[in-house]
Amino acid sequence: MSKAKSVVITVLLALAVAVAAFFAAISFPVANNVKRLNSIASNIHLGARFSGYAYTTVYPEGVITAEEYGILDDENKADEYEKVGSLYVEKEKHSDIEQLKADVAADAQILNKRFGQKGYSSYSVAVEDGLSVKISVPTNFTAAAYKNNDESSRSSSLSAASAALASVTAYGELTLRTSDASIQLTDADGNTTTYDSTKKGKDKWVNKAKVTDSNSNTVSTYSLADGDDVAEYFKSITSRTVGSSAVITFNFTKEGREKFKELTTRAVSSSSQNIYFFVGDRQLVSFNCTEAVDRGSLTLQSSDGGTAQNAAIAMNSAVKGDVLTLTYQDISSVMTTTATGGENAAMFLFIASILVLVGLVVLLVVKYKKLGAVVSLIAFVFALIMVYALCLLNIQVTLAVVLTAMVCLALFVISNAIVFAEVKRLTEGGRTIQASVKDAYKNVIMTVSDMHIVLVIVAILLATVAAGEVAACGLIAVIGVVASYVLYWFTRFMWYVISSPVRDKFKFAGLKRVVYEDD
Repeated sequence: MSKAKSVVITVLLALAVAVAAFFAAISFPVANNVKRLNSIASNIHLGARFSGYAYTTVYPEGVITAEEYGILDDENKADEYEKVGSLYVEKEKHSDIEQLKADVAADAQILNKRFGQKGYSSYSVAVEDGLSVKISVPTNFTAAAYKNNDESSRSSSLSAASAALASVTAYGELTLRTSDASIQLTDADGNTTTYDSTKKGKDKWVNKAKVTDSNSNTVSTYSLADGDDVAEYFKSITSRTVGSSAVITFNFTKEGREKFKELTTRAVSSSSQNIYFFVGDRQLVSFNCTEAVDRGSLTLQSSDGGTAQNAAIAMNSAVKGDVLTLTYQDISSVMTTTATGGENAAMFLFIASILVLVGLVVLLVVKYKKLGAVVSLIAFVFALIMVYALCLLNIQVTLAVVLTAMVCLALFVISNAIVFAEVKRLTEGGRTIQASVKDAYKNVIMTVSDMHIVLVIVAILLATVAAGEVAACGLIAVIGVVASYVLYWFTRFMWYVISSPVRDKFKFAGLKRVVYEDD
């Protein structure tokens, strides 16, 4: 390869890295300062250490705060409420305070189990004053949202956190409902039976709640299985998200399959053909039933992965018998905290990562001269791959995730150090640089490949089997190990690009042949 081609390839690579780095790290205003183009790094979602928690406190009905107690105008309120810690308990609803505390503690354990299935990097479910439960989940803000430079992303993250807090804390049993006060069922012989709210016994519809339909109209709902424990219809209720597609799967018991066939047959003959899935008085899923369902499971599409997961967790908890004992007040607001690691924790982490990368660059340049500079450029490519992957795959950044990425960068450096040492050994033995490089890569291929294969298998297992922060570390490790191996071979290409024009084939990049004189 000519010197001109070598220079062109190296310059093009440097320009591509510079452009990618600019958009990865630099945010700037556009459209006459009306809008702001946030960098890739500032669009990465952050864990609670770097962006804080979204939290709320749930209170059993009949338990109020000191603020609520203070605005009561009843002169006899002191006789109606008992002060417990900083809260007030309505005596008529809760005569046994110790039992109330025990029920709240039991419900907190159920909520802790539910939120544990969310896969959060961190969360908290804590009983306060023995009578309320404070629940904290990561805000999942991006760096830009945390700094109020992206209102849309901030609002979306808060909405997702609020939806999780509201849905996962749904109290009550699982029920199936319809919006029709009467349904006609036609059997195989053409005989029609009408089920309506005037009937008595197990076929009587029971008005449970009011819901809003697709046209924003408030409608009453009626139990489709009055007298039955609907939880016994299902073995489990799970969710799954693949790409942008999210589904909820209902796995029926043998008896549940027959019961659901009967209920869907009723729903098909109704005017709305809708079946609502409720936990307590909260509607979690709506199913438009156009035909009777007679199979072992039912899979329904959901609007997004978070909605599907929240609904599945709450419903499956009810199926497994983990029903909240008490009735709780609706969640009125969700608050946020500052980053637990400090307001500027994310910025300090970013600066620290840059300093590590710069230190690596200096080390490589000092040790390997021109080749070190090129390898440093490839190390920047690796870092950019990590940044873009974290953003595009919505991997929440925690300290463990960053350390995992650093380990993968170390893997790339170590792999190159191994082959560099072999090149040096062969060069000092009297071979040309080109011959040494060729043989060195052949000699260490199994060592380098084995390292990457073992690590990528471990990473895949973590990404698929584990959950939460561990799964995130596994996913970034898969990307990092693959990137390390691909860039390792790209470094081999750059050896060829920058060494081909060199005139002295026995002296390059701080390496030279050692000639031993005869005695």
